[in-house]
Amino acid sequence: MVFQFGKMQKLSTIERKILALLQENSRQSVTEIAHKLGTSRTNIKSKIDRLYESGIIKRFTIDVGDLDIQNEVRLQGFFHVHLTEPCCPKLFEHIKNWESIKGSWSVSSQEVDMIILVEAISQDALEAVRDRISKLPFVKTMHTTFILREWLHKL
Repeated sequence: MVFQFGKMQKLSTIERKILALLQENSRQSVTEIAHKLGTSRTNIKSKIDRLYESGIIKRFTIDVGDLDIQNEVRLQGFFHVHLTEPCCPKLFEHIKNWESIKGSWSVSSQEVDMIILVEAISQDALEAVRDRISKLPFVKTMHTTFILREWLHKL
């Protein structure tokens, strides 16, 4: 059991195993954890989301050695978000302080309300951001476009 904010939460055996694996190596992909535990990726993802949303997992972190992160190749993509109602400011309030969000724009389109530029160190990290956004109740659909090559970027 885990004590949290004055209430007890009972962890399942698989949730305890997930926590142990993440404590051992927080960079493991959901797929790797699912394989190690002999269950589906979807099951592991939902368990990790529940652990995160309930506050049992507070953050995912790594210790970085001597490395110039600024010069590392990073994965970039655009999320094309269609909302259930006109609420771009509401979505922006949710995402504006996320480190991986590099830009966001309201657009005029019948199928897209906001475009969000995301940068991450891996496809799994990008997918985690996408999952967080897609679970917001006012997000109807999302499409992802990966940036393969940058031809020109003027600031």
